[in-house]
Amino acid sequence: MDVDQVFQSDYGLETLDESVAQLQAWFYKADKEKFTYERNPQSTAYIPLMQGDYYYHAAVFGGTPLRVFNLTRECYEGIKKDKERNTEAIWHDESHLNKYYFINKPTKLLSPEYCWDYKIGKNSDIKNVKLSWMPKKYDEVRSNS
Repeated sequence: MDVDQVFQSDYGLETLDESVAQLQAWFYKADKEKFTYERNPQSTAYIPLMQGDYYYHAAVFGGTPLRVFNLTRECYEGIKKDKERNTEAIWHDESHLNKYYFINKPTKLLSPEYCWDYKIGKNSDIKNVKLSWMPKKYDEVRSNS
């Protein structure tokens, strides 16, 4: 999980499985066409419009050592190939993680309660926030240009 998050309540064994992905808080209710998957077909992270099941959050994922190794290796290889093509996926590693889970479905899905963004506000679906995002200043640390 990302280091710039804050535990809000118990976060336990219920999060463990072979391959664990977390639904991204901003997109868990969104229709597929709203997902910010990588849409550039030149990228190895490319997912065509109207495909995919969920939009996964790269701040929280896990699984057995072999599954996590396979996921991180595939993401690394995809990023490396994109760099060779002078391409960068819109959401960097998260775009590659979404491509990986598009092909290799996780065995467990965590709700957005496991990494909630309070900027979203109150939501009747979210009963017990386990972990929350810290604000990020993307414009200061990276650029897609």
